[in-house]
Amino acid sequence: MSHHQVGTDDAVEFVQSATLQNAPSAVERQVRIRVLDTLAAMIAGYRQDGIDIVRDYAIDRFGGEKKAVATLLNGNGVRVHMEGATLANATAANALDIDDGHREVKGHPAAVVVPAALAAAEFVDATVDQFLDAVYVGYEIGVRAGMAIHETDDVYTGTGSWGALGAAAAGARLRQFSHEQTAHALGIAEYHAPRTPIMRGVERPGMTKDGIGWGAYVGMVSATLAEAGFTGSGTVFDEESVTATVSLGETFHVTKGYLKPYPCCRWGQPGVAAVLSMSESIDPKNIQTIHVHTFEAATHLNTHAPDSPEEAQYSYPFPVAAALVRGQFTQAEHGPDALIDPEILALSKEVEVHTDEALDDRFPSECLARVELKTKDDTYVSDVTQSPGARTQPLSDDTRHEKACRLVLPTLSESAIEKTERCLGSEEPVRELVTLWQA
Repeated sequence: MSHHQVGTDDAVEFVQSATLQNAPSAVERQVRIRVLDTLAAMIAGYRQDGIDIVRDYAIDRFGGEKKAVATLLNGNGVRVHMEGATLANATAANALDIDDGHREVKGHPAAVVVPAALAAAEFVDATVDQFLDAVYVGYEIGVRAGMAIHETDDVYTGTGSWGALGAAAAGARLRQFSHEQTAHALGIAEYHAPRTPIMRGVERPGMTKDGIGWGAYVGMVSATLAEAGFTGSGTVFDEESVTATVSLGETFHVTKGYLKPYPCCRWGQPGVAAVLSMSESIDPKNIQTIHVHTFEAATHLNTHAPDSPEEAQYSYPFPVAAALVRGQFTQAEHGPDALIDPEILALSKEVEVHTDEALDDRFPSECLARVELKTKDDTYVSDVTQSPGARTQPLSDDTRHEKACRLVLPTLSESAIEKTERCLGSEEPVRELVTLWQA
């Protein structure tokens, strides 16, 4: 075997054989946490303005036929073809920008892998533990693909560009592909994955965002094509300089990810956390200026008066101002009334975001900010703050539970969360899990 197939072959072997049973217990715990977090983000995502466009597309193009075997997780149990369910559910999972993330790859692995794995699991009538194994292999392959693509291309592309491999891996695992079929599924997915110029999406936000819906969709279609004999042309894992597959089964990226407490770009979350820690002692009406000192990439989040939920998410000033005025930043702060709230908008105008060289040096491994609030009489300065949910500052079980409950209401009752946690520890059919997410 030549060196040039070794990387892809290692990835394929992992996709086919790795199990959570053979991984440290912390790995299975994190996979379950990320699945629940993603399902909650998804159901709330379907309530966001604009997501009905993709939902309706999926129903129109992929529904009403005997292959409609996968469920749209919008609470009403509509079933469509698995590729349509993957597209719509993955788009919804990232709609609030509250889905899990991974610092080194600067993207959102769970939102692209969980919907693909869920659709494929429904398609083959898998058990919950088979579904979780597929999420695990998809997550690990996706993150490594992203790191390898960024290393070889030296261009920062969003999740869809590498998440397609994670989605393909999950689909190939559940559909029990041969070694060759799995290799081609990964190769087709990488070659056809959407190019997602993320900084443009940061500066001019639209519903395109991280390309997560399309990345997941490409991964699923690639698996179906590979099964039928369509061939790929290797993957980035075969490049001479790439060592991403060497640590498979030894380093577990799912344990290195983060969870988000607030529905906005991760880069703005340290500032939101900082002002929330200060806000009790300061009346927002007395604030004259707000200076955020952070890493350079975050200074591109410079929308002061967003017109849409996406612009609110890809803003630094707006979430900071909303958190100061309302004492929180939740899905409600994406709503039409928040976007025109004169108090929030007036304060948002006073937010300036500056590059701090020391904090920039620590990015992307760390995502940090320091905030300075000036009133007429005083200046208040926060500590250097990292957003809660980071690997070194994980959300408590209670906080995670509260977040999930907040996201499912009012579509479902809070009981869905506890029942899902129990179901994720079982060997029940995945259809039992899906039933818990229907009103």
